[in-house]
Amino acid sequence: MAGRPRPAPPGNHALHATVPLGSILALVTLFIVYGSLYPFQFHPPAGTAGLFRTLFGTWQEWDRRGDLLSNILLYMPFGFLATHTSPGRAPAAVRALLAILAGTALSVGMELTQFYDEGRVTSMGDVYANAIGSTVGATLSALLGVSMRWPFVRELGVNPEASLLLATFLGYRLYPYVPVIDRHKYLRAVDGLLPWLIPPPGDLARFILIWLFVAVVVESLYGFRRWLLVFPILALGIFSGRILIVDLSLTSADVAGAAIAFILWAGPLRWLPARPAILACLFAGLIAAMRLEPFTFSRVPLRGFGWVPFWSLMNGSTSVAMQAFFEKFYQYGGLIWLLRRSGMPLTGATALTAALLFATSYAELYLPDRSGEITDAAMAVMIGAAFHLLRNAALAGSAPPSLPVDAKSSTIIVSP
Repeated sequence: MAGRPRPAPPGNHALHATVPLGSILALVTLFIVYGSLYPFQFHPPAGTAGLFRTLFGTWQEWDRRGDLLSNILLYMPFGFLATHTSPGRAPAAVRALLAILAGTALSVGMELTQFYDEGRVTSMGDVYANAIGSTVGATLSALLGVSMRWPFVRELGVNPEASLLLATFLGYRLYPYVPVIDRHKYLRAVDGLLPWLIPPPGDLARFILIWLFVAVVVESLYGFRRWLLVFPILALGIFSGRILIVDLSLTSADVAGAAIAFILWAGPLRWLPARPAILACLFAGLIAAMRLEPFTFSRVPLRGFGWVPFWSLMNGSTSVAMQAFFEKFYQYGGLIWLLRRSGMPLTGATALTAALLFATSYAELYLPDRSGEITDAAMAVMIGAAFHLLRNAALAGSAPPSLPVDAKSSTIIVSP
């Protein structure tokens, strides 16, 4: 007598998809703790009003624009991932609310701990910004779960590495995201587009490579036919944003680079064999050149090597650090991603990128006004680990659930 079919455990498919994302959430949390509590020099402060009184005494304070945006962006991934990885079958709104509360609690905990950390400032303004960031991330996660079947949206979940690279590229190009209504600002933003201004060859070549990279990312998400529509719309959206957003402007090299990249990728490069490998080599050269220009090396090191990860990002301007983080992420992650598309395994692509960044960081010791440190190589390793986790999550999310199997004959039971 044949045994009864044994159904697959309920929720097994979703559980496997959330395990890697839970690991990424843990990494995001560790990054927040590291950035909030560095340099980890704790001691009881003298002559202060007390822990809670100091924090809640700043309830009327708000961060300045740069710090506000940076703190919002810092907690957006936490809110997004905390909502997406919440266990159980609770509605999306409930999971988002729990993620917001968790992000706010984490921020309050960091601010209270900073009371004892030398050089750090305890402020409710940071809590407000972090709570907003958690709210935005949680809301996006809840809405994305509903809208993953929408055209041009579901592809973002299928290829998470490309989606993340595109998001960080946009984050870099459009920072600080604050539009203004000022006709004079719009005119200043397009001054670099005057027809008699010829783009400098170096700038033009740099933007051509950058936009070729964006072209590869967009095509990997949507295919060539829809790429013909999405790429121009994306470029026009970025150009419009740089006109409308405060402190940003357009250059002729940027616009010409996008146009030339579109023509090259739609025409000659489309039929070129091994084009991902060629673009990966060119992109690696671009990263090295940008890090080592103007190539005026001294004969002896001008400073010591920094072995503390993210030291310069945490000790400089917050707004500059956030924009630099986005730029480094899309560049280093882009090189790893291109090397993978060339056939190299993720481990090798990550190691090669980290080696390039470590070598150029060490070479920066011989350049004036530069600082060589371990941050960039460490970022490459972290990005490679994130890509591994994201890929596992995407594969788990796309795998079909287990089919029931007959206990004696091991025959798959297919329901009519």
